Amino acid sequence: MEKKQAKKKRQESVRLDETVKLLFEVSKELLVTTLNSLFHENFDAESVEIEKTATEYPKNDIDIIRADLFIKIIEYKPRHFHIEVETEPSHIIGVRLFEYDIMKAISNWRLSGNTAEKPVLFMPKSLVIHIESGNNVPKDFHNVDIVFANGKIINYTAPVMRYWEYDEKRLIQENLYNLLPLQVFLLRDELDRTTKKGDEEARQAAILKARDLTVKIANEIIKLHKDNKINFYDLDKIMIALSELFQHLNKRYKVNEKLNAEVSDMVRTFINPNLIKQGEKQAKIEMATEMLLEDEPLNKIIQYTKLSKTEILKIKKTLNTEEK
Repeated sequence: MEKKQAKKKRQESVRLDETVKLLFEVSKELLVTTLNSLFHENFDAESVEIEKTATEYPKNDIDIIRADLFIKIIEYKPRHFHIEVETEPSHIIGVRLFEYDIMKAISNWRLSGNTAEKPVLFMPKSLVIHIESGNNVPKDFHNVDIVFANGKIINYTAPVMRYWEYDEKRLIQENLYNLLPLQVFLLRDELDRTTKKGDEEARQAAILKARDLTVKIANEIIKLHKDNKINFYDLDKIMIALSELFQHLNKRYKVNEKLNAEVSDMVRTFINPNLIKQGEKQAKIEMATEMLLEDEPLNKIIQYTKLSKTEILKIKKTLNTEEK
């Protein structure tokens, strides 16, 4: 029985991790916006290259260490960023972060060809997002002192984002749009308390509160899309994560299985057929624009995009106006 419960808990944890990572599976534009806000940078999405890099490194013959997210941005030179999202505070996070970062620095050095006479290891710029409060969450930084044999001490630090101190309004103000779904996760603490007390009525009320918050956040995300702050691809990814996080809570506390389908349907109805058509139409317009810039013949553009001749000529007119 205990093994079965432990296995179920591991599966639940893995699914939760994957859902949280989905929040960073967004467009280049939104990912750059998020990095700029979290790390106080000023990257221009149009002038940089960005890629997610390996997060798994062999520790020894049987173990593998797994970081949450490494991102490389190439502007004038490559720069590496590391984000960890923590759902449960731990006093060893600082040590784990240092381990991840030193492994990434070594990996980058090896990939560079390591031809320099003196090896140089570039550590990533790291940040920990703590979703829930706890005694082990520092106010500003995780700190680790590295003491060398000669007595020299180097202090390794990683800043902390105390997510529970943010509401949806602050997240939107700080352009952290893809982190909005995590607001639902903050109700886990309330559900923990009501479950321990055995108060079934309070537990039902808490999960309904989570449902209402899910709908509220969904409305905020839709508004961001309508205001052109996020594109249709981002909207879809964030909505899926939002639905998954609610289902995580409902399944964890075994409140009401019917609510999972209800919330999933509610969230998906926000992405209505008109919105889907809008996203598909935008994709066709972008394809037509690209083909016009490459001087493709009109009949070929019509064939590939399924847009009308009038629509394509309108796009062409807009391009000609912009060039002037």
